[in-house]
Amino acid sequence: MSEFPRAERMVWRGLACTRLGLPNGDSAVVSDFGAQVLSWEAQGQERLFLSPRAVLDGSAPIRGGIPVCFPQFNQRGPLPKHGLVRRTPWHYLGAEVQEGSISASWCWDAEPSLHADFPHGLRAVLQVQLTPAGLRVQLQATNTGSTALAFTGALHSYLAVHDAETARLQGLEGQAFWDAARGFVPAVQAGSVVLGEEVDRVYARSRAALQLHGRHGVLDIAQDGAWPETVVWNPGPALCAQLGDMAADSWRQMLCVEAALVNQPQALAPGASWQASQHFQVR
Repeated sequence: MSEFPRAERMVWRGLACTRLGLPNGDSAVVSDFGAQVLSWEAQGQERLFLSPRAVLDGSAPIRGGIPVCFPQFNQRGPLPKHGLVRRTPWHYLGAEVQEGSISASWCWDAEPSLHADFPHGLRAVLQVQLTPAGLRVQLQATNTGSTALAFTGALHSYLAVHDAETARLQGLEGQAFWDAARGFVPAVQAGSVVLGEEVDRVYARSRAALQLHGRHGVLDIAQDGAWPETVVWNPGPALCAQLGDMAADSWRQMLCVEAALVNQPQALAPGASWQASQHFQVR
């Protein structure tokens, strides 16, 4: 256990990573590949889900942790599913220690020649801040080109669930959503979100924090207003069995609660910037 917050460059499961640590034992591990948070331990418990079959050799997106979906959400555009940045290495910028916390940053640059369907200059910066029992992930985008562009995206957070039978997500009661698992039909959330079958929903953001209740207490989940939607996803047993990078029972161990920009792409003029965060706090 360290006597002060620290950042350590390391190789973790074969990936170039940075480990952030606090004196109380809380830690986070972030991979240069995709600038993806792969582990967050708080109060002695792992709070993120990483699939036991995740591909960790840099040849494919990593299933679990907090993937950065950018500059395209899912298949809503001509780019590969969930965009470009989760498939490539980012540049580690360094870490900064504040009183009682530590943050580290990574950047990713797109040149106009990167992809035929995205002929723009674009810079993304991801900052990960570790605080006692808390984690904050912020994505910033800057148009570095000479033409306007628009993007969608998400922080595709895979949260650890230790008991799918009793886990529940609260705070979305009364919120409208599109049910992608049932043909994008509109609906309104009644009661808590519970697991047991496929859940794939795009909600309007709740102004108040959501609460994920489980065996190891309550996790508060909040997002900035610049993320106007919240995506909640769990594959359920049938779809999970078809995913090659998931174990058959992995649906029992995770719930994605994503801070997202889905329905209306964000426009950026040349030189303009945008940023938004997702926050987690154990209580």
